[in-house]
Amino acid sequence: MDKSLELSESQIKGFVNLLKDSEEKVLSLMAQQVSNMSPDSLKMIEDLAQKSNDVDLLDNWYHASRLSLKYMIEDWKRLHRQDLERGLFLISRIYTPYLNEQRYTEILDSYANRAAEKLSTKSTSDEAVEAINKVLFEEERFSGNQANYYDIRNNFIHTVIDTKLGNPIVLSSIYMLVAKRLKVPVSGIGAPGHFIVKFADQLIDPFFSGRRITKEECVIRAQELSVFWRDEYLDPIEDSFIIARCIRNLIAIYKRNNELDKASDVSELLKLI
Repeated sequence: MDKSLELSESQIKGFVNLLKDSEEKVLSLMAQQVSNMSPDSLKMIEDLAQKSNDVDLLDNWYHASRLSLKYMIEDWKRLHRQDLERGLFLISRIYTPYLNEQRYTEILDSYANRAAEKLSTKSTSDEAVEAINKVLFEEERFSGNQANYYDIRNNFIHTVIDTKLGNPIVLSSIYMLVAKRLKVPVSGIGAPGHFIVKFADQLIDPFFSGRRITKEECVIRAQELSVFWRDEYLDPIEDSFIIARCIRNLIAIYKRNNELDKASDVSELLKLI
């Protein structure tokens, strides 16, 4: 991420002028450049595009941004498929194309460092889990957004970090990323209707402030959804499946909000996973 290209003001204006050209080949080349640009440069391009009030230019910027994201997801799948953090940041670019990933990486680092400060060289993994819970749920006050479950911001790691509110899968992912930094083996569990995490034989629910839950509770939830229970539901799932599930959540919310064009666009990204 540090190799991002920082454009000068004249280069940015030149790029925006090129967005007036809607030829697919030109937009494809511009999308490749977008993938390498710094967050500040991307933000300036977006601001200029918005101020232009040029519908065609705005459409071309949207198209170039989506095409750029497509290229980045293809690279992720090919090179970093089990890099959950990178995959989540790519999803965040659906909402914020000029995302500053480094800023949020450093915030996740700080959570892990604060948890580590509560431990000693003799601390056990169980104590590390308690330290993670204390930082995320007592100090930072992360919680599930029960009042507005379908708020689109619940689905992106950067907005969840900003608001401290999220859906089960993104809150669980943040938990997993902090645990990974501490070398604590926490896995994602895609139980029917509710994503949780697993440490050793413990099931933890980040949506409800890290509450321990039982297998029986998971079975009851599945039954409420008319899903036949299988013990495999409590097996860890791969990062690529977590990313796919995040995208499916977005598609469902866009459809719920009757934003069918956005649902269609995101559906195209799902095909790449």
